[in-house]
Amino acid sequence: MYSTRRYGQSLPLIQEGWNVLYHTIYNCTDGAYDKNRDVIVAFPDVDPSLISVHHDQSRHYDMPSGTFIKETTDTFDRPHLWYSTSEVIYALEFFITSGDELSRSKTYRYDLVDLTRQVLAKYANELFFKVIEAYKSHDVHGTTLLSQRFLDLVEDLDTLLACHDGFLLGPWLESAKKLAQNEEQERQFEWNARTQITMWFDNTKEEASLLRDYGNKYWSGLLHDYYGPRAAIYFKYLRESLEKGKDFKLIEWRREWIKLTNEWQKSRNIFPVESKGDALITSRWLFNKYLNVTNPETKLIQE
Repeated sequence: MYSTRRYGQSLPLIQEGWNVLYHTIYNCTDGAYDKNRDVIVAFPDVDPSLISVHHDQSRHYDMPSGTFIKETTDTFDRPHLWYSTSEVIYALEFFITSGDELSRSKTYRYDLVDLTRQVLAKYANELFFKVIEAYKSHDVHGTTLLSQRFLDLVEDLDTLLACHDGFLLGPWLESAKKLAQNEEQERQFEWNARTQITMWFDNTKEEASLLRDYGNKYWSGLLHDYYGPRAAIYFKYLRESLEKGKDFKLIEWRREWIKLTNEWQKSRNIFPVESKGDALITSRWLFNKYLNVTNPETKLIQE
């Protein structure tokens, strides 16, 4: 069994979890070219009025309405989802339940963080589209509530990713800097490393580069320092549009987002190169907070 070789022991629940993953996440048969376009790491540069929403629960979480962008545009590719998210949630539950016996395995901890990240990333996609739905219904309270829940989820994901060395921004930046032979090179190499995972340099003050987010990463530090603040800017202009009864300020959003990007690329702040936190405890906490249907808090998105 693959799970036995990977973790050093055989457990029925973990084997069942891998069986679910084999038939879902690892079984893309729709012929689509896959790339990571989750909303958190590939945020839409598009007027919210152009985002079409309709009902389709076949592959989504148990929410009153699944919503997504109908077509691929130059500014936002619809997140590709080829499997039942509810089935993958069951797989995650099997992984968590097996944790007390497997938590000493570093490969298990890596897989647990990665699977929890995968599930919550798809949850975040749904949450974003609920924000858009509230916006298009002129619901200021709903837009504000759901926007904040999205931002909280980004922070929680950053905390999760910090639990394993394989999901840290710090090693990427430090490895680039170590190649330098002088201070000028170090600054240039770090800028290159930051640019590669965010937005390339051929942008203007009001027009984002087409080479953006294609190197996106779910890395602790990047979510807290860049992806979260970027989403917060977009949500700020959503609320302002509703409160003032004006159109969404797309150019202003772009201007502020590009400014954030340029400043982040030039910054020299240091990020951890070692993990912190317990992956199993954190995964259990996030499962209960966002995915456990018996927890009243998880029903906020359904209101």
